[in-house]
Amino acid sequence: AVDAVKNHSAPLSNGKGAFSASLGEWGVFACMYFAKRVDVMRKAQSERRWIREHVGMIEGKRMCVVGYGDIGAHVASRAKAMGMHVDAVRRSPEKTSANDSSVERVVSFAEINDAVKDADYVVVALPATPETEKMINADVLRSMKPSSVLINVGRGSTVDEDALVDALRDKTIAGAALDVFAVEPLPSNHAFYGMENVLISFHCADLTADYHDLALDCFIENATNVVKGQPLTHVVDKALGY
Repeated sequence: AVDAVKNHSAPLSNGKGAFSASLGEWGVFACMYFAKRVDVMRKAQSERRWIREHVGMIEGKRMCVVGYGDIGAHVASRAKAMGMHVDAVRRSPEKTSANDSSVERVVSFAEINDAVKDADYVVVALPATPETEKMINADVLRSMKPSSVLINVGRGSTVDEDALVDALRDKTIAGAALDVFAVEPLPSNHAFYGMENVLISFHCADLTADYHDLALDCFIENATNVVKGQPLTHVVDKALGY
């Protein structure tokens, strides 16, 4: 079916932008979850223990957004508003607007290892394509700081999950916040479920009450374009896959 769509002459559009605001919020929330040590607080609360723990701040911290499309840009703008420094990695850095004040540096996929090495938070917002398959691999994870956190709001196929499990177990990175997975639903015996340094959100970071309305808005916009004889918006490059 995918090849049939890819090879068909009809244009294909997507719902770009429909869920970017929610995912942008979730990306920053995941940073704050680890910085504010929410897991420690909740555990103490459940045990009825009063604790005094140091918490961190995300202001002044560095984020690297891997995959700087609409979702990545929404994460970046919110992170910048919280006082974070933001770098980005994207397939075509030249597509970044000169007026984009959210990012300080934008580099190509080939420079990803260097881009993540100083990041406190690495946010993955990549589409699922042959080029991005397991782009976040053992080499990339080894390039990250031991205190850094990986956050994935893109597609599960873009992360080598075996390598990520190893990195989390060996504490070569501090944690991971994952909304998407290579296999969904995530099998109940997967290692992620039992890891204290992993936050799982079950691919529902964008599942807001108006989820279907937002998707329908995209359809109505392009249906209107067809009726009026106007060009479609958010046309997919079938060769690239997004």
